[in-house]
Amino acid sequence: MVFGRQQRILDRFLREEISEEEFLRRIRYDLEWGYDWQSFRPIFQVAREYGLPVFGIDCEPRSGFRNIRKRDTYAAARIADIAWKNPRTKLVVIVGESHLGRSHLPGKVLRNLRRKGLERRSLIVLQNLEGIYWQLPERGLQQAEVVRLAPDAFCVFNASPLGKYEAYRQVLDRWKGENEDESAVDLTPTLYNIIDTILGFLKVDKYTYCLSRESRCTEFLVDAYPEVYGPGEAGAFRRILRGSRFSPEETDAILEHVRKKGSCFVPRINAIFLGQFDLAHGGEEAAHFVNLCLKRELHEESPSDLPQHDLFYGQVMEEALAFFGSKLIVPSRNHFFETEFYQYYGKDRQVIEASTPYRYEEFQEIIHFILLHKKFETRYQEYDEVPPEILSGIRSDPKRANILVHELGYFLGQQIYDGYHAGAITRKEIADLFHRKLAESGSALRAYLDLAEKLGGVGA
Repeated sequence: MVFGRQQRILDRFLREEISEEEFLRRIRYDLEWGYDWQSFRPIFQVAREYGLPVFGIDCEPRSGFRNIRKRDTYAAARIADIAWKNPRTKLVVIVGESHLGRSHLPGKVLRNLRRKGLERRSLIVLQNLEGIYWQLPERGLQQAEVVRLAPDAFCVFNASPLGKYEAYRQVLDRWKGENEDESAVDLTPTLYNIIDTILGFLKVDKYTYCLSRESRCTEFLVDAYPEVYGPGEAGAFRRILRGSRFSPEETDAILEHVRKKGSCFVPRINAIFLGQFDLAHGGEEAAHFVNLCLKRELHEESPSDLPQHDLFYGQVMEEALAFFGSKLIVPSRNHFFETEFYQYYGKDRQVIEASTPYRYEEFQEIIHFILLHKKFETRYQEYDEVPPEILSGIRSDPKRANILVHELGYFLGQQIYDGYHAGAITRKEIADLFHRKLAESGSALRAYLDLAEKLGGVGA
């Protein structure tokens, strides 16, 4: 992040002769580097506090992968020179992943040291490698934080690989001058990468998966990727809704959904709107899209002739798979009720309204329904049909019913994710859920109850 030619500026900063603001301005941090300074700041704070030297090891030009070899050669010479002058000192080198191939910086450093008559041990620490990340559950390692790749190489996992790549992509945009206005960021590549990640987990080939059941395929999944509208395109999104035969009530409902959640997938127009983008929201909406495609229902109208409870549980299953998809992208995502549900049971109005996203009366209705439903799930074989008290919640006004769908779905989505890492459900079984049509009366409820029973003991 610091050029070698900027060493004098860096030294002055470390000696506290210039302020942090002046340091960043003089090394042209935002223009030359562009990554979030807060991620690097603690390193410099520790160095200043303990009087540790810090060296700039980069050189121009930074643009393009073709220049990596030049930068590796320069950095290797700098590192070897520092090691030669400080033979008993441990050096920590912080560089991008592209520099850490054996034939790149590590190999060049060792060759430079040997030419100086020095032999030094090295340790390579990588972060969030995608290929290894997806292999961990298959090997029963679940959510391992560190994996040994070789005697002198480790991989540390502290984020989703996609999160890493998206951060890098946005930085590249800033370097190219394409991202000065955050509201004008093109989120389409990000969403498509998220879709590809979910399809990769489900082992679906987007180039060969046909969206129709006809013998002669006319549209593959890759042809149907959705339109993506970002934060600066709210007006365009409203216009397309109004021009797509949505009633005023339907348009208002979609916009209200966006206002509350920050994102929305609208199957009728095959479009995703991300008003408050983060990877979790993107993962959720992308999973909705994937689910409809794999069921081959992308171009179909939602069934309206099914009983209300069938529609309810169909929506719950969709929410569950969408939440699971978001957890694939952002493993650290936790839903409010999954972590804190029971802690607020019996609390007074002030505590609930200050600590939860709901009004007191609304929260009481939700928690009452969910407690009833969880009891029903454990004893459902004793019932011939859904109990009346649960049907009453399902048939409540649309706003409340949507909340119940959301909460039950997220609960189940978390269980699927935890169950996968615990070995209670396989990747193939999850893929089958994404492909499963729930158009017949009773099918959604059966799917829900079977899954709840299968995963009921996970994490208990």
